Amino acid sequence: MRHPKNWNLRSKVLLHIIVFGASAAIILTFIYIRTEKWLIQATSRQKIQIVSSLVNASLFRAMKAGHEQEVQSIMQEIASSAAIQTIRILSPQGKVLRSTQGQEIGAPADGQIQKSLRGFLSRDIPSEISMVKAKSLAQSFILIENRKECLGCHAPSEKITGILEVEVDNSEAESSLRKNQWKGLVAALAALSLLTFIILRLFERIINRPISQLKKNMESYQVGHLAPSAAAVKHDEIGSLVESFNLTVGRLEEAHRKIKELYNQRIEKAEHLAAFGELAAGLVHDVKNPLSGIRGAIEIISQKTPQSDPQKEIFGEVLVQTDKIITILQDALNYAKPSAANFRFVNPNLCAENAIRLAETQMKGKEIRFHFQGLEPESRFYLDPDKIQDVLLNLILNSISAIQKKGQIEIRMQQGPGKELQIRVSDDGQGIPEAHRDQIFNPFFSTKKEGTGLGLSISKRIIEIHQGSIRVESQVGKGTTFFIEIPPSSVGR
Repeated sequence: MRHPKNWNLRSKVLLHIIVFGASAAIILTFIYIRTEKWLIQATSRQKIQIVSSLVNASLFRAMKAGHEQEVQSIMQEIASSAAIQTIRILSPQGKVLRSTQGQEIGAPADGQIQKSLRGFLSRDIPSEISMVKAKSLAQSFILIENRKECLGCHAPSEKITGILEVEVDNSEAESSLRKNQWKGLVAALAALSLLTFIILRLFERIINRPISQLKKNMESYQVGHLAPSAAAVKHDEIGSLVESFNLTVGRLEEAHRKIKELYNQRIEKAEHLAAFGELAAGLVHDVKNPLSGIRGAIEIISQKTPQSDPQKEIFGEVLVQTDKIITILQDALNYAKPSAANFRFVNPNLCAENAIRLAETQMKGKEIRFHFQGLEPESRFYLDPDKIQDVLLNLILNSISAIQKKGQIEIRMQQGPGKELQIRVSDDGQGIPEAHRDQIFNPFFSTKKEGTGLGLSISKRIIEIHQGSIRVESQVGKGTTFFIEIPPSSVGR
């Protein structure tokens, strides 16, 4: 059996209705029974008071007239009412002086009456009427005080001449009450059933049906059927929910349309780039080889040209420009058709040291100090050292270009808390303007006159091959820092 927490909304509502209705029915039935019993007791007390008054009045009248024999007949006549079972006059010692049941006159009262009488007389101040409830019998005791009318038979020292006992039979009233209890219970159950039916019908029409329709629409959207939802016909919370859902779906459809358009644009661009890459790779290969031959020929001519010849300087400048063209072609070839990564366990310190050594030859007379903080000598990480060296060399060359005449470049490597490889390259150069920071990793974007705009794009691709990430922080006039992380999935243990 499922836990109530896992029930559907209809079952939960039904459970709450039944619990609430049953509780209300039980409470109302209890109040009804208590009220009926109180009414029966009040009626019994009223009857006893009336009977007691009649008996007392008749008794004193007969005693005054000297007709004591009439007391018995008066009691019989009063007790002829169907609700009065027995009337007795008892002595304080429990002897029956008068009774509607003639056979017990002169004899001691039975044990139960004696017990109730002792309890009545044991009170410090016995009340005028004391009722004792026994099953369906209401029993009362009333003091008969010694008056001047009674002095003919009783001594003046006697304060009490007797105790009037009246027994009222409530069995008929209680039987009627029990019948009414069943009728009340049946009526309560019928009212509960009707209430449950009405609430469930209202719940079905007002809540469950709109929510079920909304759920179907959501399930339809989950499988990709982005059809318009039904219009909200109610102006309540459910209608507001449907309207909000329709608004959300409309926005999702608009976002889906834009994403699809962007995706198609990216696919088209990727296809163009792929075609361009193939074309560029072929062109670079076809141009690079003849250009290398031209460079070699000019270098030979330059070597054979005397130092005094004015053309010697021209040949040197041609060689410099030719090297720049070859570098640009090589970057374009690397971007269009990157070589496969060659992963192996190495110490990354070697990548940084080689990159620093190569960069020192291209400082162009600038006074730059390098600070390198590497890993432990025994550290080994699973990566492509040549490609990581290319990344570091590109970042260091960018830092050299950002430093005007004098500055510092810091390269720091460490193992992060998750055993990832962390590399930081920072400088105190000019910094990168905020408007350019989101574009520096885009292909062909460059702020340098002699740059190709492919260095950082290639570096980012290499880091992504290592399943890592690269980001930049920079302040204009204060410097730039690149952060590289290569996760444990690519780091040797």
